[in-house]
Order: sequence, then structure tokens, then C-alpha cells
Amino acid sequence: MTLVVELADNAVDRYTDTLSEVAAALAVSDVETARERLAPISGELWTGRLSFAVSAGAGAPSTTARNVSDRIRAQVFLRDGLRCTYCGGRAIPRCVLVAISDVFPESFAYDPHYGRGRIHPAFWAVAPEADHVLAHARGGAGEMDNLTTLHTTCNARKANLLVAELPVVVPAKEIPGWDGLLAEYAGTVAAGNTHGKRHSAPGYHQRWSRYFELQSLGSVFDPGLNATPLDDRLDEGLLPDELYSSTLPSAPFVDR
Repeated sequence: MTLVVELADNAVDRYTDTLSEVAAALAVSDVETARERLAPISGELWTGRLSFAVSAGAGAPSTTARNVSDRIRAQVFLRDGLRCTYCGGRAIPRCVLVAISDVFPESFAYDPHYGRGRIHPAFWAVAPEADHVLAHARGGAGEMDNLTTLHTTCNARKANLLVAELPVVVPAKEIPGWDGLLAEYAGTVAAGNTHGKRHSAPGYHQRWSRYFELQSLGSVFDPGLNATPLDDRLDEGLLPDELYSSTLPSAPFVDR
């Protein structure tokens, strides 16, 4: 186990490069090769805190508002090419990271509440959020034209600021063809059927696969959910909403 208190300058590239190799192996059901490729970042746990660039005024920093649906989030990520529009770094959707953690729950830990000491730092470094260009707290709407893709860390540091109010950074070099490992998503989910343990509620991976307009994962991944569509179950209150929310926890995990 390696405790990580701050993200290195090369964290985004380090994690995306390593996880690309891991996902490529999982996509062809080669779990042992995937385990070997995960080794450079295996067992890391985030124990740090994030500092905001400047004060955003009174009140707790705002995370992605709950009035933005996961379907819209997925559309924003795809529109922006699975890249953070602030730092320019590659992003990997949280659902893909969760699928990898399903296979390697100890080596690539996941905590839905982002608890310090319980989650791999890659979830902070490369997972994207659909952030409000004009913050929700400033009256910004949760519509596509007011949403942009930011890494979870960039989003947390931004708080209620405008991106233009953040320190200027040199954007990372664009890598053509980057898809956030979505091409390997189905194979990675399949590997979780026989290795590791599921972190997510039934239907989680099916739902995100649909939102990203990928091939259906099929009922074999979520047996027993065929009678009522998952979104209908959620709307009818048959399943607890908190199991499906992509909204980050607020204040306890960052410095104001």
C-alpha cells in the first residue's frame, strides 16, 4: 500500500497510460497480464487534501449539481472528447474506473464517498465531472451549453469560479483517437464476472453503457433486472437513488 498525499505533475498521463494497458488486457480476458500492467500504480490510496486556487466567496464549494442527469453528463464527456477542458488531460469515465476496481478491488480501490485512505488517487486525477461553466451557485443552468468536462480534481479546485478565474495552465498535448477506454469497457465489465467483486448496484454498468451509446452489456451482467427498465425503477423509487448518483461528496474531502 502506498499513501498518496498530492498528485504529481505527471499524474494524469501516468494513470491514463497505465490504465490503458490494464483495460486492453482485460478486454481480451487476460486478467493476469492486466494485474502485471497495473503493478506500477497498484495499492495506491489517496490521503491528501485539495486546496482551492482562490476564494470562491461564502459557502461550501459546489460539486456537480444533482439537476444534471447522468445521461447529460455522458453526452458532455463525449462532446469534449473525454478530455479536461481546463488542463487538457485525458479523462477516463468513472464507470470504467469502477469496472477496473471491480476486478482488482484491493489493488485499485474504490469508495463511492471518495473517503481518504479508501480510494485510489486515479479517481481524483482522471475521472471527469460535467461542471457548470457558470456555477450552479451563481445561477448557472444544468444544460449542455453551460456544462464542460473537468477532471474531478480540477472541478474540486475550481469550486464556484469561472475557468477564466483559475490560474493559466499549459494544456496537455492532445492524443488523437482518445476515447476514455470506452472501447474496452464491455470486456472490463465482463472480467468482473469472474474476478474481484462488484462495487456497484445492479444495472450500473448497463446504464452507463447505454448513456455512452455503446453495445448492450446484456442481461448476463445484471440478472433479474429485465422485468422493469432500470430508469423506471429509479423513477418509481424502487431503488435507492444514492446508489446511482455520480455526484461527488462535498466539503469533507477538500480544503476550502
